[in-house]
Amino acid sequence: MSTDILLKVDEILEKANMPDRHTFFQIEKFIIGKEPTAQAQLWAIIRELQSRKESVYQLNKDLKDCEDNLELIDIKIERLDLSIKKQSKNNDEESLLNIKEFEINIRKLEREKESLILSAQKVNKKVNNIIEEIDFLLKGYEKITSNYENLKQVDDEQSQKDMWNEKLLEEFNLRIILQRPLDPEFVKTVLCLNDDAPVKIQLISLIENIQKKIISNKHLEKK
Repeated sequence: MSTDILLKVDEILEKANMPDRHTFFQIEKFIIGKEPTAQAQLWAIIRELQSRKESVYQLNKDLKDCEDNLELIDIKIERLDLSIKKQSKNNDEESLLNIKEFEINIRKLEREKESLILSAQKVNKKVNNIIEEIDFLLKGYEKITSNYENLKQVDDEQSQKDMWNEKLLEEFNLRIILQRPLDPEFVKTVLCLNDDAPVKIQLISLIENIQKKIISNKHLEKK
């Protein structure tokens, strides 16, 4: 019964084709698309490319280690086979026990070898999945640089101004629309921006209006 169940599971998994990676939709919408400016999107892509490059390097190292370990297992098995041949020349009880022990160790090594091969296959799939992500990210990079602007250094002042203004302006508008209070930390962050930042101008205007209302209400209370 258990064998039949596992066969059904294998059949379903083969049809499903669920790669162990982000979907292209996730990358487009939640990694690249969540950034407020084209330049910020390019920086996000660069960060993701760097991370995946490091992952591929480490995984390739793991594959090489796995290959060496498989060779070492084969050497151990060969040595045990030689030991069995030597022991088989003797008919004493101790030699027979040694042969049994060697055979058990060979079986254990064979299982270890199978496990390593499966691990290597998983690592290979992981590398292929990451390469697919890298390819998608590269296409996104090329699309942005072709249609909008070329990559600038992360410390480019105007690009940083644009990114932080758009990022904070989006949060500011959401809080206003949803009637959420502007917490002090958010206000302090916006006030740190350059004076000509649109979000800072809007925030100061809002604060001034609130102050005017407070003063007006106080005057009314006195009357």
